[in-house]
Amino acid sequence: MPPRLTTRQILITGIVLAAIGAALALVTNGWLTVILQSADVPNAIAGSIAIIVREICMTLGLVLIGVSLLARIVESTAQGDENGN
Repeated sequence: MPPRLTTRQILITGIVLAAIGAALALVTNGWLTVILQSADVPNAIAGSIAIIVREICMTLGLVLIGVSLLARIVESTAQGDENGN
């Protein structure tokens, strides 16, 4: 089954997700320190959810960037084989 996204779309998606993760890291670090120091359970849960979302965005973004670069290499090699034969 052919992929639904092109390598360029995968790269752009990875960059956007990594940027969202970085922005969340910059924005949430200050208020997470305040929230997690309090003993209020709902605030601690909200802080934990923000940390999880931040890590998922950053990790998935970096993985997609790497996969898009690998897909470009495989795609160019496949096109070279088709043109050579």
